[in-house]
Amino acid sequence: MKRLVLFLSITALLVACGPSRQDRIDQIEDFEDSLTESAIVVDSAAAEQLTNLYVEFADKYPSDSLAPQYLMKAADMQSNVMNTERAVALFDRIIENYPDFDQLPICYFLKGNAYESNSQFEEAKAAYQVFVDKFPDHFMAEQTRKMIPLVGMSPEEMLDKILDDANNSIIAQ
Repeated sequence: MKRLVLFLSITALLVACGPSRQDRIDQIEDFEDSLTESAIVVDSAAAEQLTNLYVEFADKYPSDSLAPQYLMKAADMQSNVMNTERAVALFDRIIENYPDFDQLPICYFLKGNAYESNSQFEEAKAAYQVFVDKFPDHFMAEQTRKMIPLVGMSPEEMLDKILDDANNSIIAQ
C-alpha cells in the first residue's frame, strides 16, 4: 500500500510538471503495471487515478492514436468500478470525437453493458439497439439482437423465454 501511495504521489508531481508525451505514456504503463502486480481487484481510488491519467493524455493529445484507446480503457475501468455515469460519458466522448476508431462498435456495445451492469435495463436495451442498428454486420450484432429482449430478466425468466421462443419456432414450421 505504501508503494502505491508513493507511486500516486510521484505521479501527481509528474503531471503537475508537464511531462512529455512519452513521459505520460511511460507513466500510464507504469501505473498499469503496478496495479496488475499489487491487486486482483482495482480499488476505486486507483481506478480514478488511472482514469485521470488516461483522460489527461487524451485531453493533451486528442489527435494521437492512443487517445481513443486510453479513453476506452478509462471507460472500461469506470464501468468495472460501477461508475456508470462516468463510463458512459467516456464512451460517448469516444463515439463523438473518434468516428473512425477501429473499436467504435465495441464502445457502443460496452456502453450498453455498463448500463446493464448497473441495472439500468431500459438504457442498456437502447444502447444495444443503437449498436445493432449502426453495425448490423458486426460479428456480435446477431447475438446482441437476440440478447436485447432478455436484458433485465432473471436466469429463470431467460430460460422460460428461450424455451418458449424455441417451441413457437418449432410450431410455426
